[in-house]
Amino acid sequence: MEMALKNNIHKPSKYISGPLFKQSFKSLLGLWLALMIGSAFIFVVINIAVGAKGVFTNIDMESVSTYVKDEGLDWLKILGLLEKMGFSLSRIQIMSQIDLNSILNELIYKIAGVLLPMIYVMIASNRLIASQVSDGSMAYILSTPTNRKTVVRTQYCFLLLTIFTMYLVITASAIASEAIAFDIHQKSNPELASDIPYSPVTTLIFCLGSFLAMFALAGICFGASGFFNKSSNSITVGGGACILSFLCCILGLFGNEVFVAVGVGVKAMSFFNYLSLFTLVDNTSMSTFSKAVRGISMTTSYDWIWKLAILFTIGAVFAYIGARRFVKKDLPL
Repeated sequence: MEMALKNNIHKPSKYISGPLFKQSFKSLLGLWLALMIGSAFIFVVINIAVGAKGVFTNIDMESVSTYVKDEGLDWLKILGLLEKMGFSLSRIQIMSQIDLNSILNELIYKIAGVLLPMIYVMIASNRLIASQVSDGSMAYILSTPTNRKTVVRTQYCFLLLTIFTMYLVITASAIASEAIAFDIHQKSNPELASDIPYSPVTTLIFCLGSFLAMFALAGICFGASGFFNKSSNSITVGGGACILSFLCCILGLFGNEVFVAVGVGVKAMSFFNYLSLFTLVDNTSMSTFSKAVRGISMTTSYDWIWKLAILFTIGAVFAYIGARRFVKKDLPL
């Protein structure tokens, strides 16, 4: 058996194995559907509940000044009261220039919206190779005309296709729910209605960033699955990388300039952003670029492009390393 499996490496290679693809699809269909629908539901609920982010408004310092003047209030008395409350004029001025929508985007596209897809990536990557090596089912697969190269290509293509389809559904749900929420907000607040129509550009770019972050994590998890013979080692390395990135993203959020400005964050916490792959999803740059595309702003930024290119490279390199290792190594079958 061992000699036959070694010779399997040199069998003529088909690019994709249809039967193996179907087998993987059947075994992961329930998990994939549940997490895809759950992720789409999260986006719909957040967008509808928030009302196209209409609840987030910046402080208008001009209106504050007008109010103070009309009411005949003394700035020194007001500042004294605000300082007792932990605020100052400089802090209020900083807050007035901050786009609080950026925090919402961070929470949606880096935390709430990626948790379920990340769980799918960790479980599916492990099941596709390492788990089958551990439980002995890989021996049956390799005893057929399917060789190792075909196996690893089929499983990786399956993983990418399911993640891509998942994000197509998530993106469609996010765009549809945002459009509905935008319309509701415009109709319920006619005095705040904007002449600028809803555009899906921002959502498309943000979803692309989340997808490529998941692509990078999928490459790490799949690479670990192909590199290790034991399922426990695979899930430790691949899952550990996912959890580390996710937790560091949450901790790094408290170093965000918005949280620091309002007094609920610490600048030093931004250190954790350097330990998370999600940091390469630059929502600030994406937002600036999308506003320029929509004609809302004259300034633009392209930093998000090279950062997403790094995510793509990470995913491709780690997946390739794991695939090469799987093809060349001795399997304990």
